Amino acid sequence: MKKFLLVVWVFTLMFSFIYAQTSTGKLAGKVTDARTGDPLPGANVLIIGTELGAATNARGEYFIINVVPGTYDVRVSFVGYATQIIKDVRIVAGITKELNVTLEEATAELKEITVTSQRTFFEQKATNTVKVIDKEEISRVPVRGVQKIAALNAGVVMAEGSGGVDGNATINVKGGRGNEVLYIIDGVVQNDPYWNSAFTQVSNSAIEQISFQIGGFEAKYGQAQSGIINVTTKSGSAQYSLYGDVLTSSFTDDYGYNLYTVNIGGPFYPNYSKHTFFLSAERGWFLDQDPPAIPIEFNSPIKLGGDIVIIDPATGNKQIWKPGMEIPAGADVRWENVTYSTGKYAYNYRPHNSRGTWRISGKTYHDLGLVTLRLGAIINTVNSRIFNYSYVKNNSFMNPVYEQQNYSYSARLSQNLGANAFWNLNFGYKIFKDKQTHPIFGDDLEKWGDTLYNPYIKLNGFYQGSYFDSDSIGIFSDEGSFDYAFSKNANYSYQVDFDFTSQIGKHLFEFGVGAQLHELHRYSIGAVPIARNIRLPGTVKDKFTRYKERIPFYWGYNIYGDSFTEGDSVIPAKKPIIAYAYIQDRFELPDLVLNFGLRFDYLNSKSDVIRDPQNPFKFGDPQRLDPADFETKKPEFYVSPRLGIGFPVTTTTVFHAQYGKFIQAPSLADIFTWPRHFEVLLVDGNRLARTGRISSEITTQYELGFRQIFGDNVAALGLTAFYKNTKGLINWTTTTFYRPTGEQNTYFGPSNADFGTIKGLTLTLDLARYHFIALSLNYTYQIAEGTGSSTSSSYVATFRNPDNSVPKVIAPLDFDQRHTGTIIVDVFIPEGKFGIFERTGLNLLAEFASGRPYTPLEEQDISPLGGGETNYGDTKGYVNSRYGPGRFRIDMKLEKTFKAFGNMLITPYVWIDNLLDADNVINVYRSTGSPWTTGYLSTAKGQAVMNSRAYPELFKADYTTLERNPNNFGIPRQIRLGLKVNFSGIKL
Repeated sequence: MKKFLLVVWVFTLMFSFIYAQTSTGKLAGKVTDARTGDPLPGANVLIIGTELGAATNARGEYFIINVVPGTYDVRVSFVGYATQIIKDVRIVAGITKELNVTLEEATAELKEITVTSQRTFFEQKATNTVKVIDKEEISRVPVRGVQKIAALNAGVVMAEGSGGVDGNATINVKGGRGNEVLYIIDGVVQNDPYWNSAFTQVSNSAIEQISFQIGGFEAKYGQAQSGIINVTTKSGSAQYSLYGDVLTSSFTDDYGYNLYTVNIGGPFYPNYSKHTFFLSAERGWFLDQDPPAIPIEFNSPIKLGGDIVIIDPATGNKQIWKPGMEIPAGADVRWENVTYSTGKYAYNYRPHNSRGTWRISGKTYHDLGLVTLRLGAIINTVNSRIFNYSYVKNNSFMNPVYEQQNYSYSARLSQNLGANAFWNLNFGYKIFKDKQTHPIFGDDLEKWGDTLYNPYIKLNGFYQGSYFDSDSIGIFSDEGSFDYAFSKNANYSYQVDFDFTSQIGKHLFEFGVGAQLHELHRYSIGAVPIARNIRLPGTVKDKFTRYKERIPFYWGYNIYGDSFTEGDSVIPAKKPIIAYAYIQDRFELPDLVLNFGLRFDYLNSKSDVIRDPQNPFKFGDPQRLDPADFETKKPEFYVSPRLGIGFPVTTTTVFHAQYGKFIQAPSLADIFTWPRHFEVLLVDGNRLARTGRISSEITTQYELGFRQIFGDNVAALGLTAFYKNTKGLINWTTTTFYRPTGEQNTYFGPSNADFGTIKGLTLTLDLARYHFIALSLNYTYQIAEGTGSSTSSSYVATFRNPDNSVPKVIAPLDFDQRHTGTIIVDVFIPEGKFGIFERTGLNLLAEFASGRPYTPLEEQDISPLGGGETNYGDTKGYVNSRYGPGRFRIDMKLEKTFKAFGNMLITPYVWIDNLLDADNVINVYRSTGSPWTTGYLSTAKGQAVMNSRAYPELFKADYTTLERNPNNFGIPRQIRLGLKVNFSGIKL
């Protein structure tokens, strides 16, 4: 056992550093005599399992600060009185938990009392919208992934099916864009610095608590405009615990859902709580990561099998080609032994759409006397395929491969300066790498289009910088087609933060500073034409020329995509710096909570920007782009005030008001320029070219809320109104420029062009458990309008307008989902009730939402291979003036727990997504408003295209299949069977 614990200790100690935004909670209250109501000065309040505690003052009041979020047992004792243990006291990050205790005088029969803390429906001391979900709720609800759990809350919108099996969905909080939410796990920010999206996940079973600040938030949080998701993972304790979970659909469908989880926690030394650990490992393997709600049906022949045969021109020998085999020059390449389907052929899953994941997290705690040390790490890996619907008939085996590695290490030193103050010092290091590559040739780029290695080049031909063609019918890609670029990225982040907190009277003062340095490496290239041997006329060029002509996009790598040290390339890695400071005061009285803060944000992208966007070649040599045409971008500095007010009128009635100004740096993807894009403008216009001249985005939000508890904590009602004003959001706009010849042309790129207003109302209703049933309802009504929904939402409009201008009209945003709601019904039969049904749980989750907007079109041809003259016809209405259909879905989890061998719990369960098997529509064709058809083949133009084909009826059949795209629908019904085994309280 000692060797095992040593291995665990070494493994977890390796996890050491990243960007941390520490947030702890506070426990406060009053201890009084149960009979007289008099205060009891000198009573001891201790959080069991920690070194945290306090003694009451002369008024019987106490407070304990720097409490890590979670659920605790609290012991309250006083000489001559029976000790009281209050179980399941929940501490939330940034919130004061009020725990008032009445003690009874001790007698021979009454020496200790154990009670369970009554769970409140909301945080009474909150000055903004805060929603907390703890480990018990997470274990029962049929949802996986932090973002999907967040989407259960009022004010949060998520597209049906978003996130797939991983649950790593994109959410819109109170009408904000998808990249406006800050994700924090154990104090570590988990947003990708390049796109500002979330890319890290932990297992559901490793989560202790999730706190959602939906809308406004305190000054300690920055680089977000819409919300904060703060995840606290489980910690070790003085006793060992072991948990295992297996969930599979192998017995119920063809989707191949398999999830395996193991957790272990406890002390490094038996029964010694000053050094503890917790480890979680989750392996996911999914044959189809995004199963279709409708079958993919073909009414034309499909090739079911066949061999690619290589005939040596010198010997005449025949070989069946295998990946990696070299093809002799001049060899004859042909198909043999080919078989085709007859009649209708259908897939009930997406072929070659697998995904494999690892989610590993580790956490240790060390009480070193004067200070405490917490080490943590999160490791995520992904290996998956990228599904392309145009490949599905003949070519799905060529779906690109996507790989991702994410390593996040953290260390935090903390010291309590007496009972009234503490400080934290945080260090961090984070690595994010991803890559998109070829499923056969991988990173060997020169083989992608090489006729000596890739037989499909000779079989199908070489087209437009890629090798692809439709099959003989003319709709779906032929075998071997591949039209994707190779790309890889590596981001490294370094962070140091310091924060100080002090309780002075009724004031909780907080101060913090921090800085982070990012190092960004990126590379992408259209790889097929760089092959040494391709079926094109002309002389084969040298390697450097072949790569340069493909205009690779890179920094932090050389032109070939190889890593390099400084001096090996003229385009080094990007190294932006982001820093912040904040001061905050939380003033608490029984009937007033005032939370005021100021935040200072600093952004230095350390990037070069085009000096004159209208004349980018003006300085230096007028015939080319050179260093004189650039200047260094000036750093940005912002001050943003935050104000929150809470009015606890009574213990059951609370009002709150919140105002805040929120600053967020643009995605670094939109900031950094790429000189080669401007060089291309010398000969071609209407191209993407980033000038780098953009600044931070700004949101101002107002919120007013009311919360009321009815009866003895029987039910609670919450009502919140909000209004947001956004400005300076990034979108692509056009710029007119002059070439050195004086010729005028245009290019497009990011600018601070968009603005908008979002307003809405959220309603929550919670009913406490009554006769084993608890209920929760969340509803949101909102109107989200603006000039653009994303950084590229104006892309199509830029090219559709004759003058390349971008329309700037207020219109519903793409995520303007007016009505959104969830209903959770939780049934649990406790031990000792209803015989064999004891310890049985049933959780039903119903989600409903109105449709999302779209811009109607006169006609729409969706096939890039179909021969239509245009993919998009003229609009026949205003931007986003029509709405698609609404959706409704029910998910379910049913489980039964058995006790065995003392502390062991065995829980078989069934998890069903989309219980009613509803075909929820998530996308429609803008020409018809239908998810089934564009109507294109019924137009004169569509009829002409169809009749010009060699096989008109088969063309129509395949086009109809293309229209029946499963991406237009949500998920099908999915039934999974699971088994959980939980050992707790293990003593050695």
